[in-house]
Amino acid sequence: MSLAPFYRTHGRTYSVYFDVLTPAELDARVARAAAERERVRRVQAATIATVQPGDSPDEQKFGYRSEPADRPVIRRERLPARGGAGWFSYDVPVDPNADVALIVTYLNDVGLPMLADFEVQVDGTRVARYAPNANASSWWDARYDVPSSLTRGKSRVTVRFQAAPDGRIVPIYGMRVVRQ
Repeated sequence: MSLAPFYRTHGRTYSVYFDVLTPAELDARVARAAAERERVRRVQAATIATVQPGDSPDEQKFGYRSEPADRPVIRRERLPARGGAGWFSYDVPVDPNADVALIVTYLNDVGLPMLADFEVQVDGTRVARYAPNANASSWWDARYDVPSSLTRGKSRVTVRFQAAPDGRIVPIYGMRVVRQ
C-alpha cells in the first residue's frame, strides 16, 4: 500500500482510517465480534415474530392501530419507525407454552430521550416504562420480559406503546417477540 503525506492530497478524494491495535486489543475485538454474532444467532433462533414499525406489509400483517390515526412514519438511515404522542399497537403471535419477552430497538438521538415518557403494555397491562440508555451511542435494544400470565394459552397478544398525557414515544425501529 502506498501512503503519501496529507498535504499532497489537495484536489484528490481521500478517506482512509486505520485502527492501530496491539495483539491483545485485536484479540479482544475479535472476541467481542464473535460474541455479538452468537447473541444475534440466539435471538434469531428464539424469535417468534419481528415487526418493522412503519413498514406497510408488517403493519397490515400485525394489525397496526394508532391514535392519532395519521401518525407519520419516521425514517432514519433508511429504516422506518413510529413514535410521537398518543399510542400505537400491534397484534403479535406468542408461544402459548413458553415464557416470552419483547425486544424493542431504539436509536439514541439528540433531544428525544428528554421528551420520552411512555410505557409498553401487553393486553392492557404495563410490562415496562421506557428508560433511555445513556451508554448507547447509536442503535440499542431493550428487553422487556412479559409475565407468563399474559400469554399462557394465547396465540396472540396486543403490544401497545402508550405515551403519558404530556409525553412522547421515542421512535420504535423494531420489535421482536422472543422465547426466553
